[in-house]
Amino acid sequence: MKSSNPTYSRSAIARLSAAHVSDGTVLTLPGIARKSLVLLLLVVASAAYTWRMAALQGADAVMGAALIGIIGGLVVAIITMFSPTAAPITAPIYAVLEGIGIGAISYITNVRYHGVPLQAAVATFGITAVCFGLFATDRIEVSETFAEKVAIGMMGLLVVYLLRFVLALAGVPIGAVLDQGVFGFAINAISIGLAISCLFVDFAEIESARREKLSAKTEWYFAFSVIVTLIWLYIAMLRMLRRFRR
Repeated sequence: MKSSNPTYSRSAIARLSAAHVSDGTVLTLPGIARKSLVLLLLVVASAAYTWRMAALQGADAVMGAALIGIIGGLVVAIITMFSPTAAPITAPIYAVLEGIGIGAISYITNVRYHGVPLQAAVATFGITAVCFGLFATDRIEVSETFAEKVAIGMMGLLVVYLLRFVLALAGVPIGAVLDQGVFGFAINAISIGLAISCLFVDFAEIESARREKLSAKTEWYFAFSVIVTLIWLYIAMLRMLRRFRR
């Protein structure tokens, strides 16, 4: 099965399998869950720290750190995707960096729309629990066709986001239009739908890796991939809930 999550390329999984082929250990679902929890706690802790600093010193005082966190997190994520065996080291670094950025974004959002970050977090965990329940009870079948459609959707969404970013930098008004009105709402809804779909693919890939008996050392990479999706879903939910408060 092909994956829609960019962290789950077949080449990455092949490298993981080759690197730990004779390791003697086997990944487990509880092992991945524990490592995912560790990464999630790192995200929350660093986000809480940034939030506190912003509350004490003002949002402007943490914007530089937030930018470094977001860009740094992206760089570390790319490194992890191309070198998945480094995940035990890079995954925690990614979680801390992303947390710094999320903390600033959440604080600024909360100042303007009180309570929205908490609502987005609750929605994210609620959706994740429902998705896991549906997958675990075989209510959702993740086929190769399903994963391919999600991948195509993600590529299209990426093109839209890149276009919006480029147009915004160029000062073209349409860049803002892509994030407003009915069109902006539709893009946001599609982003949430793709993130949810990606969760199902994540679970399917983990189950596939478990059947293939990959090394326990690969648990960090799969945990990292789940956190990538959760952060994406949280940001998408944050944007959507913010729209309803305008």
